[in-house]
Amino acid sequence: MIFKKQVVIKEIERESSYDYRLLKTWAEIDLSSLRNNIKFISRRTGRDIAIMAIVKCNAYGHGAVEVSREAVKLGVKALGVSSLSEGIELRNVFSEIPIIVLSSGMSGQAEEFIEHRLSPVVCSWQMVNALSEAARSRGTKAAVHIKIDTGMGRIGVWHKQADEFVRAVYNVPDIVIEGICSHFATSDEEDLEFANQQLSWFADFLDKISDIPVRFRHISNTGGIFNLPSAHLNMVRPGLSIYGVSPSDFVKDSVKLKPVLSLKTKIAFIKKIPEGRALSYGRTFVTDKPMKVATLPVGYGDGYPRMLSNRGYVLIGGKKARILGTVTMDQMMVDITGIRNAKVEDVAILIGKQGREEITAREVARMADTIPYEIFTSINKRVQRIYIDRD
Repeated sequence: MIFKKQVVIKEIERESSYDYRLLKTWAEIDLSSLRNNIKFISRRTGRDIAIMAIVKCNAYGHGAVEVSREAVKLGVKALGVSSLSEGIELRNVFSEIPIIVLSSGMSGQAEEFIEHRLSPVVCSWQMVNALSEAARSRGTKAAVHIKIDTGMGRIGVWHKQADEFVRAVYNVPDIVIEGICSHFATSDEEDLEFANQQLSWFADFLDKISDIPVRFRHISNTGGIFNLPSAHLNMVRPGLSIYGVSPSDFVKDSVKLKPVLSLKTKIAFIKKIPEGRALSYGRTFVTDKPMKVATLPVGYGDGYPRMLSNRGYVLIGGKKARILGTVTMDQMMVDITGIRNAKVEDVAILIGKQGREEITAREVARMADTIPYEIFTSINKRVQRIYIDRD
């Protein structure tokens, strides 16, 4: 059975229904865990709160189309992306659901936004005017989400002057304000003082424009969903939580989420190394005793962090195997001296469970001095995605 770039496989663990021989390094995406997480978030927020599933950057490396398909089946009300091209990719598959481009819209793309019925985030008259002209020429209206800056500082109209901007946009005949949004900067931290200040500013602003009909009002990312129930408004934007990972130790109840992605490879070569021999580029590791070393066909060219050189580990045979030397573009070496019966083509776990051991995306991120978001989004297209469904 030869696999193409995207494959859906059922009962993979119980029935071994695909041929491991054809795989080298791959990511398994568990659709049943994905559904569990969306349902858990929905229960947490309540049936009256709409969910915008954040599927930008190829759904955090999980596959935008496949993740969106499951999310739409579960009744999410919108999909959130970060660029025009991401929006077009999804609009070619999903004809009706609102697709919101969350980064600042570019006026030169106005025609494409209208053609593909995408909803850009706007916070400038340059973009509003371009959208209005493009919509008028097609005899339609442009749906937009207006971004309010309450302290994140990236994009948006500062909240103290935003009501004037929103009222002016509302009076543009070719524009429909589909949503009003802001973004938390610290909702996943232990100290929620500034997040509560942002929420207060946003609530005051919404009071000022309460007479203007707006379909969606949203500020809550994953941290806001779990830590600030009063911030749910009538729409939330779960991102990392959909994929079963908490952004920090301070996000309440996120332990009930189930990781969706496992990253796997296989042993390509095994050799015995004598004491005193250096390994990999830069000779950063020298054996202090005879060792048994396995080479894995994965490296930073696949998105696995080079920062894990001499500090990370993988799982082989249900045991930890530490990384030896520098992680290279396509290969790296691990210590299997204490792992009996390890052999070529055995599966090695880079993220996920094996036996009683588990290495999480957050743990990999910690060892690499980064965050889980970067770990997921760095896994590139060279790594084949395999979709499994345990239900």
